[in-house]
Amino acid sequence: MTAPGPGVDRSGNPVIDPTQNVLDLVEAAITRMDDVIAAGFKRQDDLRDAESRHVREVAGLRAEFSAELRQAETERINAIRAVDVGAVNRAAEVAATQAGALAAQLIATAEASRVQVAAAASASVTSLAAALEPIQKDIRDLRDAQSRGQGGKDQTGETRVNIGALLGGLSVAMVLIFGIITILMR
Repeated sequence: MTAPGPGVDRSGNPVIDPTQNVLDLVEAAITRMDDVIAAGFKRQDDLRDAESRHVREVAGLRAEFSAELRQAETERINAIRAVDVGAVNRAAEVAATQAGALAAQLIATAEASRVQVAAAASASVTSLAAALEPIQKDIRDLRDAQSRGQGGKDQTGETRVNIGALLGGLSVAMVLIFGIITILMR
């Protein structure tokens, strides 16, 4: 048998061994797949980087917004405190004004009471002196009569009557004195 010769196609042209062509196509396909896989990994890396940047950006915005919220809340609380301090200061001013007015009123009332008590005491002393004057006159008259040595039995009767009048006057004087003392002690 003879060795076969190179293969020919129907037209008589030599046939190329398909093995090399297939190997070239497989090689091109593998290269293309490697390129696609590499592009996919690159895209994933890019997406991860973009996502990481986005997460950092959102975190930064949240931190900035939180700081602004804290600052606004601090200002709000400080404003409330300022209003409270102002209200306390105003209440203290009002209380001080009221205390001053009450002190002045107390002084005026005490002075008026003192004047009134002094006037009542003076009037009571004058009234007492006027009420005691007849009693003192009767006592003087009684002493004068006793010292002159007049009468016997009749004088003893008169003396009893005059002593009764004297005791009555004395009791009236005591009542007046205790009344005045009571008024003055109030």
